[in-house]
Amino acid sequence: MKTPDWDGLRTFAVLCRAGNMSAAARELGINQTTVSRRIARLEEVLGYPILRRDEGALSPTGQGRQLLETARLMEENLAAFMGKMPGGDGADDKTALTGNVRLSAVDAILEGVLVPAFGGFHQCYPGLQLELTGHNRNLNIAQRETDIAIRLALPESGAFRSRRIGFMEFAIYGARPDMDAHISPWVDLTEGFADKPEQQWLSNAFGNRRVIGRANRSLMLAGMAKEADACCLLPVCIGAQATGMHRLAQYDVTAGREIWLLVHQDMAHLPHIRAVLDWVTNVMKPLARPLGEARVL
Repeated sequence: MKTPDWDGLRTFAVLCRAGNMSAAARELGINQTTVSRRIARLEEVLGYPILRRDEGALSPTGQGRQLLETARLMEENLAAFMGKMPGGDGADDKTALTGNVRLSAVDAILEGVLVPAFGGFHQCYPGLQLELTGHNRNLNIAQRETDIAIRLALPESGAFRSRRIGFMEFAIYGARPDMDAHISPWVDLTEGFADKPEQQWLSNAFGNRRVIGRANRSLMLAGMAKEADACCLLPVCIGAQATGMHRLAQYDVTAGREIWLLVHQDMAHLPHIRAVLDWVTNVMKPLARPLGEARVL
């Protein structure tokens, strides 16, 4: 009698979690044809269908739900076993980890922190493909728009685990170190960001500033301010790397944002996801500061 193989069971668990073939293929690091072939082989071995399609969405059948519980338990047991093996971070050999991991964050964190550290990530995990996405809106973890998210506010609800990993500090920067921010021209974020804490602080502290241009990304703000001999408010992680811009330390910016790391609760135990979570946490350590107790992933 044939028995289900691990590849088929794992693919089934990932497919039920992802909800569609393309998302499952990305997580597994294979193509959709291979996903479909593994599921077909698993159903052939079992002798009954394990998936149904409802208006394009995939979900387990009644018998499939029973199998899914077993597959998920095997997945969790394997992840726990790998975490106890020599090597200490979820796998005995980091180079053996494979798959695609999607991470979304605001541009300041991507461009100021994660992108400069990507070379080290690739050297440590050559089999993992890291997909970074910057968005002005928060991609939805529950709807599988992203695997991991870094946000500047903790959502009130959702099927995710969270960890506070840092604090985003802001400062005023100028094209010249001797600029007077009260009389100099300014480059601001677009008006869609007016409700953010740092922008509200700016409006209160420099309500009469003369705005000569706007942009929706920190690096563009810095570039525009440099070219126009102007001031702008930047995250320190961006301002410190902005060529030709000078931090105007005489102005104390009291606004800042907590930085949260989020992952769907069904994915937090997976070795390739865990590896990226640990890497992000380590890379973000320079932005950490004592903020009281935080929930741990």
